[in-house]
Amino acid sequence: MAFLADLRELFQTQAERLRNRPFLQAAMAASALVATADGEVSFSERVRVDELLGSLELLKLYDVHTAVDLFNDYVAALEKDRDEGGDEGRAEVFAAVEKFAEDPQCGHLLLRISRAVCEADGAYVESERRAVEELAKRLNLPPHLLV
Repeated sequence: MAFLADLRELFQTQAERLRNRPFLQAAMAASALVATADGEVSFSERVRVDELLGSLELLKLYDVHTAVDLFNDYVAALEKDRDEGGDEGRAEVFAAVEKFAEDPQCGHLLLRISRAVCEADGAYVESERRAVEELAKRLNLPPHLLV
């Protein structure tokens, strides 16, 4: 019977991962957007992303490497936009985030995650503030939540 219990637990964990995967993608997309907003992703911003992955229940289900790979993919896409003048990376970011435009609870959490990444290096600069404002807009949340 222990085998069946283990199998059931494994199935539930896998189902939970599948159900929460869009949130993981949105969190990494939003984090990448604000981390790249000032032109460089600092070490402290990367550390903050790691800290968030270890502390948020919705994200603990995932291997940190999987989440960091997603973050790095979004960062690379946004940097490519900057270097080549495109907007495909931003479109990917907003496609992931906008899945939660009708879920204020997840939207608020995504904004808090974004602010935490912004403040990781001790400076909340104008470009990062604008990125968080754009996230709030895409999530249908009022800007006063940014304060």
